[in-house]
Amino acid sequence: MKKSIVLFICMAFLFACNQSSDKVEANEQHSHDQAQTTELSLNNGAKWKADSITNINVLNLRTIADNFRIISSPSANDYQILSSDLNNALNKMIQQCKMTGPDHEALHHWLEPVLKETNELKNITDTASARTTFKSIDKRLDDYHNYFE
Repeated sequence: MKKSIVLFICMAFLFACNQSSDKVEANEQHSHDQAQTTELSLNNGAKWKADSITNINVLNLRTIADNFRIISSPSANDYQILSSDLNNALNKMIQQCKMTGPDHEALHHWLEPVLKETNELKNITDTASARTTFKSIDKRLDDYHNYFE
C-alpha cells in the first residue's frame, strides 16, 4: 500500500509539473498500479540540471529542516507541525515545477522518499520514530546538492 501511495504521489507530481494552476496535494493517498522507479544516481558522473525555482524550493525545504533542528527536545506535536510545514513547501514545489526530461525524472527519484517520509511523519506519535524519520528527510535534503546543480 505504501509503495502505491508513493507511486501515486510521483504520478501526481509528473502531471502537476506542467499544470501549475492545478493544486496537487503531496500527501494524496490513492493507489495506482505503476512500476516503481529506480534509485537516484548521477548523470554519467555529472550532476543533473535543476531550474532556479526548484533550487529555491529545495532551499525552502532545507530552511524548514534547519529551523526545526533548533528545537532542543521536540514533541510528537512538533514533528506533526514540521510535517505540515514540509508538506506545504512540497505542494508549492510541485505547483511551480516546470522541469522536463531526464533531469525531471532524476528529481522524482530524489523527491519520492521526501514525500513518503513527510507523509509518514504526520502520523508518528512517538518521538523516537519521528526523530529517525526526520533524520532521514534531513539527510535527503542534504543530498540534493550532491545530485543537482
